[in-house]
Amino acid sequence: MSKYDLNADPATRTLDSVTGISKKGLPSGTVGVLGALVIGLSTCAPAYTLTAAVGPAASEVGYQTPAIFLMGFIPMLLVALGYRALNSAMLDSGTSFTWATRAFGPGSGGWRGGLIAATVLVLSNLAGIAVEFLFQSISIVLDDPSIAEIAGNRFINIVVCIAFMAIATFISYRGMTSTKIFQYITVLFQMAVLVWFIVAMFVGAGDPANTAGRLPELSWFNPLEVDSFSAFAAGIAVSIFVYWAGTPC
Repeated sequence: MSKYDLNADPATRTLDSVTGISKKGLPSGTVGVLGALVIGLSTCAPAYTLTAAVGPAASEVGYQTPAIFLMGFIPMLLVALGYRALNSAMLDSGTSFTWATRAFGPGSGGWRGGLIAATVLVLSNLAGIAVEFLFQSISIVLDDPSIAEIAGNRFINIVVCIAFMAIATFISYRGMTSTKIFQYITVLFQMAVLVWFIVAMFVGAGDPANTAGRLPELSWFNPLEVDSFSAFAAGIAVSIFVYWAGTPC
């Protein structure tokens, strides 16, 4: 573990005199392996990201969607290696303020703050997507297509969006440890939905009445089979969204 001169300019944190680990953040042992796994899965929101990305990716690259997802993993692997290197030098919980300040000085906080403000504005749109899925789900359960159209009402849409953001804010306010049960429930629900989706996909593909069904081919994993560079670039952008999800900060 690297130690830092606390008198260096700029000093960003106080390190424990024995371990050299930052005193900021959660105490050691607060989040175990299972908790870290659940947090990682929940921040990636696998059910949401796949729901929002598989369709657009397939519309761009067709059967080469698996290849595009593998290609999109490469930059994310490099980002993960970069985070590992940064944490090896200065342990921190994902925030870029500390690392940017140490590398570029206090002035870097301005552009980092601007990026995070932009991120907040973009991610707040996810509440709008949640509203649409909410009313669509209710309309399917009640077998009333008119309910899905309620999401198009701007006033109702805004009110429900604010309600979703208020709930998310309250959960964040409660803290990580006190809301871990909620995280476990949501992750288990997402995993159940994904398992159901995978089973339904194979059952539907194997149905003799489905004339469009095809057996998997190795060519689906070849990115060179993509028709054009524009389709390849669009597919990569969608695949990176799958890995990055809602955790750009």
